[in-house]
Amino acid sequence: MRKPHVITIAGAGSARVPALIGTLVNYKERFPLSKIIFYDIDEERMGLMEAYDRLVLNSFYPECQAVFTTDEDEAYRNTDFVFCQMRVGKTAMRSLDEKIPLKYGLVGQETCGPGGFAYGMRSLGAMKHMVEKVRSYSKDTWILNYTNPAAIVALGLDKMFPDDKRILNLCDQPYSLMKSYSKILGVPQEKLRARYFGLNHFGWFTQLKDTEGNDYFDTLRAYLRDHDFRPFNAEQRSKSWLDTYVRVNKYMKYLDEYVPTTYLQYYMFPQEIAAESDPEYTRADESRDSREREVFEACERAAGKDSMDREDMLTNSVFGNLMVEVAESIAYDLNNEFIVLVRNEGIISNFEETAIVEVAGTIGKEGAKGYPFGPIKPYYKGLMEGQYAYELLTVEAFMEQNYDKALMALILNRTVVDPSKAKAVLDDLLEANKDYWTLSKEA
Repeated sequence: MRKPHVITIAGAGSARVPALIGTLVNYKERFPLSKIIFYDIDEERMGLMEAYDRLVLNSFYPECQAVFTTDEDEAYRNTDFVFCQMRVGKTAMRSLDEKIPLKYGLVGQETCGPGGFAYGMRSLGAMKHMVEKVRSYSKDTWILNYTNPAAIVALGLDKMFPDDKRILNLCDQPYSLMKSYSKILGVPQEKLRARYFGLNHFGWFTQLKDTEGNDYFDTLRAYLRDHDFRPFNAEQRSKSWLDTYVRVNKYMKYLDEYVPTTYLQYYMFPQEIAAESDPEYTRADESRDSREREVFEACERAAGKDSMDREDMLTNSVFGNLMVEVAESIAYDLNNEFIVLVRNEGIISNFEETAIVEVAGTIGKEGAKGYPFGPIKPYYKGLMEGQYAYELLTVEAFMEQNYDKALMALILNRTVVDPSKAKAVLDDLLEANKDYWTLSKEA
């Protein structure tokens, strides 16, 4: 029997949490828990899910204590892992992140472009506070951060807490893509091993083999050139999500050496994507009217029940599985393989040493370690240097409250480029986010 742990879910009002609880139930032999502390600053939203969360735990995990709290001291005082998935400003601010750029014909997306910039600025402040609070109690607690935009948050936390080795930033997109490749190739996901390089939401797969050494990469490349790319759970996805996968095919009709992450579409086809977007109904609205509504309806049905009869337990085979598998690999020093976010330090030999890169690697009791990749070619290096400069300037703009650096960041971003549009969208975002972050021009 493995030693059980205490975890805190920070952002327990997220619509992802009920499915995460289902995943924790399914993994309870692999990653046993004695207590889950549900923490959110929004008691009402968290309360909408409490009946469901308690019902699942009472039905399938009675040995695990559940605590719901809005007290951050109670949340962080005695815990082994913090599973962090904050959405600062909730859906209302996400909606503005997506809609304000579209006013100027720019990509309206929550992690890429101007929307990702604004979300990143909000996330950095909340994450800084959270890390300081957790560390006021323990230097040993693992912080598994799922807060977006992961690229900006990971770089910002590394700049603000450079010696903290127990902050691990995660992204489920490579994990999700591997699941889709598994379905395309007919090979179990647990047998596939990838090589990958880039920045978060800005990278490429370069190799795909199974544990017996069979090479599937050329087969995958050929498939993605010649067929519409559909995710493993296409029947559950909205059209806007399916469109992001199809553009992988479009990119690979130009360059098929490597397989890009789906998010690269926003940087390669920004004008096309902005033109196709509805500025009155973006993915924030779509998510609220589909996935979130389904989750809240399931939670409503749980109220007053004492059994799960005629109720399916929600699970998440991507976000949930990745979060729990990472925690398991740390807790029991398994050094399992993942796509990881780590400080470069020579992993990509001709790229900035202090950048946070995304590569294949392992995770164990010492954290994440990336496999050495070697040099990258000029095309990829040029793209990554521009994107990294944008990320770095965004972090510096937050830390220094510097308007000019924020403007430079947006001009550098491939989804913007035009200085006049960069200034206009920055000023609008600054006004919309005045309760979360501020900027000042240099004297």
